[in-house]
Amino acid sequence: MTEVLADTAPGESVSLEQVPDDDVRARLLRLGFLDGTVECRHRLRKGPIVLRRNGTEMALGADLAAEIEISRAGADR
Repeated sequence: MTEVLADTAPGESVSLEQVPDDDVRARLLRLGFLDGTVECRHRLRKGPIVLRRNGTEMALGADLAAEIEISRAGADR
């Protein structure tokens, strides 16, 4: 079963595995969000998800978060 970023809870760490939008993937790569685990800082109900990595925070819309596939930190690949 594929998990998506929209399923994460605040405080949870995940790795972003598949980002469907090329522009968003390039932006996340430049900011280092694809190089390791990211922390879900906040999640607004039916709203954006705020991610944090190395002191940088970024908000992603709920629709985009529902399309980004993740793996849980510590889960077998």
